Amino acid sequence: MKKWISNIAAILWFFGVVIWMLLMLFFTLVMLPSDMTSIIDSGFGIKPIGFTFLLIFSFIFGITMLVPAFRQCFRKLPWLYPYITILIANVMILSIGIEILNYGYQVQSDTRHTLFFVLMIVQIIVCRIAMCFFFHKKPMRIAREDYEQ
Repeated sequence: MKKWISNIAAILWFFGVVIWMLLMLFFTLVMLPSDMTSIIDSGFGIKPIGFTFLLIFSFIFGITMLVPAFRQCFRKLPWLYPYITILIANVMILSIGIEILNYGYQVQSDTRHTLFFVLMIVQIIVCRIAMCFFFHKKPMRIAREDYEQ
């Protein structure tokens, strides 16, 4: 009976929370570059929302990883864990880039705007290369013994 209840809870958690967070994670990643263009177009910094979304996504997926019944979705869908990890890393990289750009646009100076735009581009490129190097050296694998019950 306990296994049946945990399976029902896992299904409800997956379809009620995880699916929606996956969609929001994807759309957040698509939306963040438009925040960068709005900063550049307006000439003023904006309220950064990337770290807020990052906190929410990390909390939800952290709960999913911590609760054994909820963790079953990673066994059923083995591509889900790498997908979430890489998208969250990309949201973090873009959020840091937006923070750099916001800091550069605090003062109205074209030289400063250009400098911080270049810094943002360099930061994004370096972080993406570092992420690729890290995941090349340490590929994500799901340990089967963690999920065998």
